[in-house]
Amino acid sequence: MAVLSQSVAKGVRVYEAEVTLPTTGTAVAVEAISIPANCLVLSAGCVVTEACAGSTAHVADLSIGSADIVTAINLQAGSVGDIITEAAVPQGTTAADTIDVVSTVTGTGTAGKVRVFALIVDMDAPRTADEVDRDTLA
Repeated sequence: MAVLSQSVAKGVRVYEAEVTLPTTGTAVAVEAISIPANCLVLSAGCVVTEACAGSTAHVADLSIGSADIVTAINLQAGSVGDIITEAAVPQGTTAADTIDVVSTVTGTGTAGKVRVFALIVDMDAPRTADEVDRDTLA
C-alpha cells in the first residue's frame, strides 16, 4: 500500500498577464509573467485579445530563459477570444524568473495582444496537516 504524504504545497495557481506582441523581428522576447522561485510550470498558453494582422506569419514560444514550455504557437491564425496552446513541457525554477513570449514575425504586421496564462505549482514552504484551522477547532 502506498503511503500518502502529510504535506501540502501552497497550491496550484493560474498566473496571467496581457502583452503587446512585436510587429517585426526574429526571436523577439516580451516579458509576460513574473514567477516565484521554487515552482513548477505545468502548462501555458495564450488567449487572443487583439488579433495580429498584416504579417505573413507570427509564431511564438512561451519560455523561461532558454527552456521552452510551449513551442510554435501560431498567433497569426488567432482571432479575438481564441485560446491558443500546444503540448507543454513542464519546467521547474529555483530562482524567480519570467515567462516570456518569444516571437518570430515574417513580414511586418500590426501589434496584436494576447493574455498569457500559466498553470504553476508553488513548491515553496509546504504546510503540514496540523497547520490547518480545522485541526485546532476540534
